[in-house]
Amino acid sequence: MSDNNKVLNADFFRDYPRINHGKGIYMYSEEGEEIIDGASGPVLVSLGHGIEEIADAMREQAVKLAFAHRDDCVTSILEESCENFYEASEGDMVKTFQVAGGSEANEIAIKLARNYHLVRGNAGKYKVISRWQSYHGSSMGVLSLSGFTKRRKGYEPYLFEHGHIAPCYCYRCWFDQQPESCGLQCAKALENEILAQGPETVSAFIAEPISGMSLCVAEPHSDYFKEIRRICDKYDVLLIMDEVMTGFGRTGKMFAYKHFGIIPDMVSTGKAVSGGYFPLAAVSVTEKVYKGLYDNHGDFTPGYSWSGNPLGAAVQVASYKYLNEHNLVKNCEEMGAYLKEKITEMCEKHPTVGDIRGRGLMVGIELVKDKKTKECFDPSVKYAAQMNAEAINQNMIIESSSGCNRGQSGDALVLSPAFIITKEEVDKIVDRLDRVITNVEERNGFKLEIKCELRLA
Repeated sequence: MSDNNKVLNADFFRDYPRINHGKGIYMYSEEGEEIIDGASGPVLVSLGHGIEEIADAMREQAVKLAFAHRDDCVTSILEESCENFYEASEGDMVKTFQVAGGSEANEIAIKLARNYHLVRGNAGKYKVISRWQSYHGSSMGVLSLSGFTKRRKGYEPYLFEHGHIAPCYCYRCWFDQQPESCGLQCAKALENEILAQGPETVSAFIAEPISGMSLCVAEPHSDYFKEIRRICDKYDVLLIMDEVMTGFGRTGKMFAYKHFGIIPDMVSTGKAVSGGYFPLAAVSVTEKVYKGLYDNHGDFTPGYSWSGNPLGAAVQVASYKYLNEHNLVKNCEEMGAYLKEKITEMCEKHPTVGDIRGRGLMVGIELVKDKKTKECFDPSVKYAAQMNAEAINQNMIIESSSGCNRGQSGDALVLSPAFIITKEEVDKIVDRLDRVITNVEERNGFKLEIKCELRLA
């Protein structure tokens, strides 16, 4: 950390590049170096850097009305923005509560679930069950629900425990099963946990439809959430889908839950909601939840100072318009498939790439010491962190994570470029990623697995 400024950086001993401006998928340092933002800032700048239309909308709203408190009034721009959530969900989500960040959104979702049960006379239902190897935010309530061991470490005295179940992680199934014959034991674990806790005490179950950094884009079994939905309905437990990382296009659909043939009771969103141009997140609820509150004379008073502010709403409206006018959700689907295909081809020769997974422009790469046994690197090697550092050397930003194997070991990377990416830019990312993996593998004593084909004249 530089002693020449007063910024408290995350890594005290790292020399950070000083960024001056950005355009599209690129950022530019003060020295003029072009850096590929392969992590979307990370995962926030979904529409790319430097979009003048969104900046103009922000300025126009700031001059007109920068703030109005939600307890006192409502603005037409907020109403328009919340209508976008209804449209984006194809009518699944009928009401939306806007906040300033993903952690806030998940905290509000917990409180909405509690309120829903309270007004219906079920005061005993307060527990929120979640999964190990999940991440729902950094504030203490949602950090308690998170199962990301690395991010919980050191804060355990402040955290509560309502119950965690195994993740749906087919590459390293906790039940030693294969997807085609597993019987969805990871989903059935929720029913066991609800019964053990007592159904009369359980308010909600929260899960990411596709994992974020804790499991680096691990996708669930195709029937996983259908079983989860059945269990939640059986025991009057609300299903909260944490789409802070996946929502508004990232996976090739407007919401990732659309891939799995179910409708959750609540969806929390963030990051891509504003395209990365303003701190904004939201919780959206179905008719079932809204009517449960309304019909029982409920209201909802919790919130944050910036909840429902018009400036954030104006940015969301402009971002949503840009997303649709440029058909960027479709581009996510198409360029994401191309990115995954090119990474898969490139990684065939790399001995430390164990798994490649993901949907849309959200691709995960799990790194292993041995492909056949899936043996992890010793955490002291910091293998994923080496990749991250080497990416910076190659003028590219990616995300790295450790602890995917039950929080004790396991290294992985995530590529999540902006939705506006082109094929040529995908090729550029894959080329630099190839150099990154090659250089780190060579430094750690691995040789590329070059396959030679015998060709007869």
